[in-house]
Amino acid sequence: MIQKHQWLPLFVMVFLLCFLPSAVANEYLVLEDDEDIAFSADENGLFPAQCTPIDINATKGYKADSRNYVSNWEYSDPTLRVEIEKDRYLDTDIWIAKVQIAHSSQLRGAFASRYGSQVNAVAPTIAKRVNAVIAVSGANYSYRDFGVVLQQGRLYRNRPNGGEDVLIIDDKGDLHAVIRADKKSFGDVYMALGGEWDNGGSMVNALTFGPLLIKDGAYAHEAYSRYSIDIGASKPTQRMVIAQTGPLNYLLVTCEGPESDDSRGLTMHQMAEYMFLLGCDIAYNLDGGSSSTLVFRDKKINSPSSGKIRPVADIIYFTTGISDLR
Repeated sequence: MIQKHQWLPLFVMVFLLCFLPSAVANEYLVLEDDEDIAFSADENGLFPAQCTPIDINATKGYKADSRNYVSNWEYSDPTLRVEIEKDRYLDTDIWIAKVQIAHSSQLRGAFASRYGSQVNAVAPTIAKRVNAVIAVSGANYSYRDFGVVLQQGRLYRNRPNGGEDVLIIDDKGDLHAVIRADKKSFGDVYMALGGEWDNGGSMVNALTFGPLLIKDGAYAHEAYSRYSIDIGASKPTQRMVIAQTGPLNYLLVTCEGPESDDSRGLTMHQMAEYMFLLGCDIAYNLDGGSSSTLVFRDKKINSPSSGKIRPVADIIYFTTGISDLR
């Protein structure tokens, strides 16, 4: 017979045997449902499984949750990270945006209006229309009738003339370039990449401005004086560059110029030197001068003292990979 003083230990033992396993199991189930456990991070610390790829023909990206703007200089969600910092080089202010994405479809291009239209718009207006988290002015294609214009898988212009470098963005988000692209050299790369996306290839975007500054981590040109587009190579001025440092890792870099207080501006060679110091795999010069526009939170953030903002024909932008339809 169980004595009275033995009831309490027995009761405790029965309770532990009956209820503890259930409690442990429930705790385990909670962990299984935890979002951070269910998805694994990639090498960038992002979560590709939480990304919903954006259709190549979509006219805009997903709208970002405003709560993911950590500050005036930073954005972070499971599919996109942006960090903006300011540097000083050769008496010139430089803005650097570090961008990491989880899927290549988050890197996109947009026109100010339909292709062929002479209607331009300031970059913040275009960026807001397409739900860009961060954007830069592009190649201003409408000011020329030569070169290559490919946007979101559709080839609009294929007239390389041997005088300019062409930037290509493929379906993995990797940057390629054709130096002094003519029909043959561009055609060779075109065939190697399978052509544009609309025809079953891997080319998603391509634009013509340049020059290419860095290729395979080294200087792409010895000199820029004979470049066919008027880039003011020897003139200290504003510059705009897009670069890649690794898979789905990019830099958007713009320097200020004489229009801004306390900035001298950089020549093309000096801009190439700076991009080399940043350790880029590839870096390509975009339309500069007063067209140089770095957009974050729907506002131009570079050259704040000048107050100038020039309408452009196109932008390159990054958007969140988290669907706003969830």
